[in-house]
Amino acid sequence: MHTTAVIIIDVVTILSVCLIIGIGPYIKKVTNNYFFWLTLSLCLLIYLSIFRFYDEFSDFWKHGNDHSVRTSRGLLLDICPFCSFLICAVLIADPTRKLAKITAPFGLFGGLITILGGIGDEMINIGDLPMWKYIFIGDSANPMYFMMHYLNVVLSVLILVSVPKMRFADWIYCNFFAATYYGYVGICMVSLNVTDHVSGLNLNDWDLGGEYSGVAEIFKVGPAAAAAIGFSLSYLCISGIIWGQSCLQKFKRYRWYDMWNKKTWYFGWYLLTPTEIKEPKSLLYRLKKILIHGFRK
Repeated sequence: MHTTAVIIIDVVTILSVCLIIGIGPYIKKVTNNYFFWLTLSLCLLIYLSIFRFYDEFSDFWKHGNDHSVRTSRGLLLDICPFCSFLICAVLIADPTRKLAKITAPFGLFGGLITILGGIGDEMINIGDLPMWKYIFIGDSANPMYFMMHYLNVVLSVLILVSVPKMRFADWIYCNFFAATYYGYVGICMVSLNVTDHVSGLNLNDWDLGGEYSGVAEIFKVGPAAAAAIGFSLSYLCISGIIWGQSCLQKFKRYRWYDMWNKKTWYFGWYLLTPTEIKEPKSLLYRLKKILIHGFRK
């Protein structure tokens, strides 16, 4: 039963990604409307807050849990919970989806790698918990473990197929986002003595089970080598997602509508007649061209 459930969850996740990519070109009028993202993000944020974040933040202020787990959850030191919260927040705050565009590759990768590589170990401990409750609410130890990561995957893919192509500048911004977040995690880890559940920055994470220790098991290495391999592969995969999104929009039906027009009122965004995107060249793009081709006209 356990193995069958894991296989079903993996297949549903993969099919969901394929379905969203497939229907993306046909729902542009929906995803080109800020009301859609506002409603969706508010609903998901309320859902996550009730069944996931409430326990994390409330537990942070009381005793009764492991210090590292309590602190990590209260300060969102694991990147998947952080992305699930951040993506909903920036979709509400930024109608252009430019910020969501930068965070989506991390949400997609983190959600996929956890569901496909770590959920089997977690499901061993659910005992007699009904499967529907595990899927939609989760157990007391890991609330919404599956659904939070699944929503990360679905929402991230939906964002990536409904924004203009990722540019060289966006890749730089993704690097900056990762450096900023891991800098924050590192400061919290050192100053608050958090020994695990810190997005892989501490070697203890690579020996806890799930997707982290899976790297050590696959490559038959210790925690230090597993961390080096894991971060390297993660970097390549996230860069691959960025490159893949850009390549996908070489197909005309995936080219996105203009989302850079400025309006004084948020609800005026996306209500213009859709036109094919013609992005201005960013300073980072021009710098790349200069470095590659010199100052030729």
